[in-house]
Amino acid sequence: MIWWIAALLTVPALTLYAAVLWRRVWHRQQQRLAQTQARQGMLIDQLEVLARAVVQQQVNVTEGALRLATLLDLLVVSPAQPVDLAAIHRLADAASTLAIGERRQALPRPERRAQDRQREALEAEQGEAVTNAARRLLEVLPRWR
Repeated sequence: MIWWIAALLTVPALTLYAAVLWRRVWHRQQQRLAQTQARQGMLIDQLEVLARAVVQQQVNVTEGALRLATLLDLLVVSPAQPVDLAAIHRLADAASTLAIGERRQALPRPERRAQDRQREALEAEQGEAVTNAARRLLEVLPRWR
């Protein structure tokens, strides 16, 4: 008889404990979802600023392509309306071998000039396509929010 009473008290207690644990899990999932959405919103804002800078030629096309490609790769959620941005990734891939920042400054002057010529050739060849891709990106970004 005492076993039945203990069982009748234990089952509801365990059920209540499981419900509390499930609520915690659900709450954490909601927090992660909110964080992901906030991060996506910030990435889209950064993409918009950078794409506008590329279109308005406020940043050189190679730097813009490198940064845009990185931001696009950070998007977690696939956009509802995809857009052809292959030109951005092509230029970013081609320019990924070029030294930047401190590594560029450490290069001997002739090697730095050679990389500048290589970058200029890439921009002449692919710059218009990247600028057009940035324009397309600006058109669809409002729908990605």
